[in-house]
Amino acid sequence: MKASVMFLVALACAQAAVAQNADDYRGGWKTDVAKGGEPHTYEFSIRGEQVRGIYCTYCSDATTLAFVDGKLGADGLSFTVTHVKADGSTAYLDHASAKFDHGNLIVNGTSGAPGGRKFEWTMSKDPRGPDPLPIPIVMLPAGHTIPVLPRPTGGRPPAPYIQPGPWLQLSEANVVGVWLGFGVGIDKQFFIIRKVGNKLRGMVCGRCENPYTMAALDDFSIEGNTLKFNILHEDWGDYSIPFDKHVTAHIARNEMRITTSQENLPKSMPPRPPGMNFGSSLLGPIAAEATTENH
Repeated sequence: MKASVMFLVALACAQAAVAQNADDYRGGWKTDVAKGGEPHTYEFSIRGEQVRGIYCTYCSDATTLAFVDGKLGADGLSFTVTHVKADGSTAYLDHASAKFDHGNLIVNGTSGAPGGRKFEWTMSKDPRGPDPLPIPIVMLPAGHTIPVLPRPTGGRPPAPYIQPGPWLQLSEANVVGVWLGFGVGIDKQFFIIRKVGNKLRGMVCGRCENPYTMAALDDFSIEGNTLKFNILHEDWGDYSIPFDKHVTAHIARNEMRITTSQENLPKSMPPRPPGMNFGSSLLGPIAAEATTENH
C-alpha cells in the first residue's frame, strides 16, 4: 500500500510538470512598478528547449539592455543574463531560474554586478496586451481577443520610396546603436542593436514599458550592403505564434530601410499591388549612452 501511495504521488508530480509548456513561459514579463523599486522586464524566446531573449529595466534606455540564454526543463527556465559594455565585452553575468505559478512568473537569481546580491521577483503579463492592428492578432495567454482595426480607405496611395544616397557597405560599426521610427512620443519604436561578444543582438520596443510591444532581435548577418536579422515573436503576433519575422535592411546616410517577410501568412492573402513598396524607414544610429535619460 505504501509503495502504491508513493507511486501515485510521483505520478501526480510528473503530471504537474507536464502540464506546463513553453507557452506558459514565452514572451514578455514585468514587475509591478506600482509597488515601488526599479522595473524589471524579461522577454523569452523559446524554440524546443533553447531559451534566448532580453532583459532590461528602463527599456528605452539602451544601456540597460542585456541578453538571455538558457534552457526550458521540467522545473521551468534556467538561464544567464549577459550584461555588456559598449565594446561588446561582458560586464557581468546574472544567473537565474524562473517558475510559472498561477499566472505569474517567479524569478530567483544572483546578480553578478559589483556588490551583487540574490533577488526574487514576481512578474506578470501586461494587462494592456498588444496594440490592435488592421490585421488579426493572436496573443498569450490564449483565449484573448484583439480587435482588428479597420483599414484606411480613400486618400492618396503611398508615395514611392526614394533612397537618400547610395547604400553603405556595412560593418558592425555603422549598425550598432539605436534606430528610431514608427510613431511619436511614448509610442515611438526603438530598434536597439548591441555588440555581444563577436555577435550582434538587440531588441525592438514601442511602447517600451509594455512587454507585449517588444521583441528580441537575433540571428544577425552582414554581407556587403545588406543587413539581415530576425524579430522573435513569442506571446503576440499576426495570424499565429510563435514565429520569426525576417528583416532585410540597407543603410544610406542616417536612414535604415527595412522590409520584412514571414512564413505564417495565410495563403489566401491577396498579393500586394504592383509598384507598392511596403518597406519602412528608421533613423539613426544614436549611441546607446545618449538614451540614458529615457526613464
